Amino acid sequence: MPSPLLRHPFHGPAWRMVFAGLLLALLQQYGLQQRQGRLLAVRPAVDAAAVLELRYSRPVDAASLAASVQLVPDVPLSATVDGATVQLRLTQPYRASGPLTVRLGGQDQQGQPLRQVRLRWDPRPLLVGLVSSPQGQRLELGWPDGPWQPVTPWESAISNVLPLRDGRGVVYAAAVDPLSRKNRFVAVKPSGVVLGDQPTAWQPVAPRPLPGPTTLYSHFSSSNTGLLLLQGVSSAALEQPADHPPFLRLFQPGRNHGMQWLRRRNQAWKQMAPLDRQPGGPVELLPGGDGMVFPDENGLVVISLPPLPPRRHLLPGNRDLKTFCGAGQRAVVLEHQPDYVKTVELLRPGLAPEVVWEGEAAVLAVACDEIAERIWLLTVDGVLQDGQPRQDVLLLEVQPGHGVVTALHLADHSLSATPILHYDPVTHRLLTVLERTGETRDEEPRSEALLITLTAPGQQIPPQLGSIDKPMDTAYWMVRS
Repeated sequence: MPSPLLRHPFHGPAWRMVFAGLLLALLQQYGLQQRQGRLLAVRPAVDAAAVLELRYSRPVDAASLAASVQLVPDVPLSATVDGATVQLRLTQPYRASGPLTVRLGGQDQQGQPLRQVRLRWDPRPLLVGLVSSPQGQRLELGWPDGPWQPVTPWESAISNVLPLRDGRGVVYAAAVDPLSRKNRFVAVKPSGVVLGDQPTAWQPVAPRPLPGPTTLYSHFSSSNTGLLLLQGVSSAALEQPADHPPFLRLFQPGRNHGMQWLRRRNQAWKQMAPLDRQPGGPVELLPGGDGMVFPDENGLVVISLPPLPPRRHLLPGNRDLKTFCGAGQRAVVLEHQPDYVKTVELLRPGLAPEVVWEGEAAVLAVACDEIAERIWLLTVDGVLQDGQPRQDVLLLEVQPGHGVVTALHLADHSLSATPILHYDPVTHRLLTVLERTGETRDEEPRSEALLITLTAPGQQIPPQLGSIDKPMDTAYWMVRS
């Protein structure tokens, strides 16, 4: 039987059109092969600090790219290449104090030159502060070397502030009335890296409500992969509690659909499949976005999230999750003993929990470096001074296998309403907010944000204590995407 193609042989113009199309495809492929490899995308890595991730149009030769890197100022840097993806990592003990100019070129794996690139990279995080005034409360953004910039309007009250782990913005709860809160998201898009001489100016956008009802209670958690978890109780539960049980909702970033000129307003968040679990305690997403952890009556529970198969792990005991370290391969938990003694434990994959501190003082907040070699505890204990009770606030550094290695007494400070402790691995500083006692009995205490500059391990120099010259109720580091 003759082939169907032979039944309709090409003649004249039809044959010439097919031949021209094949020739054009070959010429385009040849042109692409001869074209210089170019940078397609660049962004700070979300799962590691002080790492710049670059994606090229073709696989890169690692040796030639590493040899081409120039930094101003000249600081320690390592380059790793995986196909067309390059990671530039600032190495310790470098302490970032300003933006860097990065120039790089090199060759692809075929020996063709890559297009030269010049970047301006500021790996330092931003600051998010909750500021109060007679007008209410609002969130402001603090630049490393510049002024503060409002990112929300004044609200009667703001709570549950959470800068997202991937740096896209901040979620918070704004009071509607004394018993109801509306959960909102405000995008924050000043990138930490720009090409060439592009401007770095950024204008804030109006906050947008998260999908869902107003809430009596809400709790947020986020992952490095962009997921957002909202745990709460609807305000309607006041009148119909049986019809409005506590909920747990998981969102992923919304996608932009349609053309820009249509000016279509796209949803910032898309709700994923509802979660059927309703834990009694606060729920935290694992930094990798593949599971969540929460307390129950038997201990700390870790369960996987779709699309992974269902898995459940239990760490027995009366424990609270305090913080994750780095990308989440390690965590620090606080265990409460029956005799009121507290123990701080380090959790590592495949190993039994390791006790790094034990005592009777209250542990207000915990921070750790990326690999949990250094762990910081903010503790408070009640003491008597001149017959009067007062709070004794200490910042302790503990190290696995060594116990307490340094202690900083935060004199003239007491517990704040929302004690926090955050570590920035780029500038090697801790951030906390405490109440500063008045110099006289008539002077009211005021909230003060403290910056604690850390020393390198092994140095016999105490941490340096400084403060932010701006009153604020609480403050957070925010990574730059």
